Amino acid sequence: MGDADTSTTAAAHMRTLREISSGTKRRGDIIGPSRGTKPVHAPAPIDIDLLDHLIATRSEVINFVRRYNPDAGTAPINEAIYQWMEESSEDLDDGRRMALEAIAYRQGLEHALRAGNRKAIRWPACPGCDCFGLSWNAALQKAACLNQRCLTDEGLQSTWDLRQVAQHYIATQARLRRTAT
Repeated sequence: MGDADTSTTAAAHMRTLREISSGTKRRGDIIGPSRGTKPVHAPAPIDIDLLDHLIATRSEVINFVRRYNPDAGTAPINEAIYQWMEESSEDLDDGRRMALEAIAYRQGLEHALRAGNRKAIRWPACPGCDCFGLSWNAALQKAACLNQRCLTDEGLQSTWDLRQVAQHYIATQARLRRTAT
């Protein structure tokens, strides 16, 4: 694929989430609503929400790859899924490869945010103004641009879902690769 760092980063964030879900690593401030009641039963041996997230992200990658490469080998069950994704999608055209890279990048951001790393959203540029001033808005579950001039038509702060941020990042990287040669 064009940007090996995208899948490597997604794999590293997935590894962290697996360690958090199994209890071998401390869980950070996870996005989403917190529980307000005291549990009656002992906690599950693994974090069910994180497990569901990991299963869903793995399934998304597998479904995309198999749609265009039905002969791809057996997909791994851990973060090696991103290496498998790269190896199984070498023959894709540029548009589909960029779409797959955007999936991996978005999933990397999701993994990082779920692990409590809100700084991960700062690195991609804003899809609206190309500045590096994004911040995670947990209430909206979106990235918000902190640039005072990057506003919606209604005069509100621009917000972007992670899919839009990832697509913009991958398109920018592709444009930079084309102009660098």
